[in-house]
Amino acid sequence: MNGTEGLAYGALFVLAIALLLTNHLIMATVAIVPYVLASFKYSFPKKAQQNR
Repeated sequence: MNGTEGLAYGALFVLAIALLLTNHLIMATVAIVPYVLASFKYSFPKKAQQNR
């Protein structure tokens, strides 16, 4: 993850928390979805590519 991605994910996290605190549950869910998808991107190791 580079600096720009980290900043974007941090902003999404702050946005989701702010929306939850103001009782905008639908919008908070929409803000959380990319955050969750990004966590899957970095959770699983990539398979090693074999050169034949």
